[in-house]
Amino acid sequence: MQLLVDEDLRSGELMARLREAGHRLETLPTGTPDEDIWPYAQDHGLIVVTGNPDDFKAEAARTPNHHGLLIVHGEHERQKNMSDAEIAAAVDHVREGYGEALPPGTQINLNEWRRSRAT
Repeated sequence: MQLLVDEDLRSGELMARLREAGHRLETLPTGTPDEDIWPYAQDHGLIVVTGNPDDFKAEAARTPNHHGLLIVHGEHERQKNMSDAEIAAAVDHVREGYGEALPPGTQINLNEWRRSRAT
């Protein structure tokens, strides 16, 4: 998949895991405003991966045929938050279901695509 990983999720471990799985990744410089990230992703055919859903849901609503939005929600209990390994596995699970590209306008909650922590 062609992904733009938002800075809130960008870590060395997550980026390495996604690259190892064969995803093409892009990032923008730290501090790039969300209102600049979204159009960049759309212009370059990238699926946005973010932990800040509120920042992008409005943009997605204004762009009904966008390339995709993968959202990681924070849990009420911090220890239940998705790890980098779980996020990468969830992205792979989505790819297994949809292929390399998402249908236009697709928004997915990656928490729902998480596999068992034992996996």
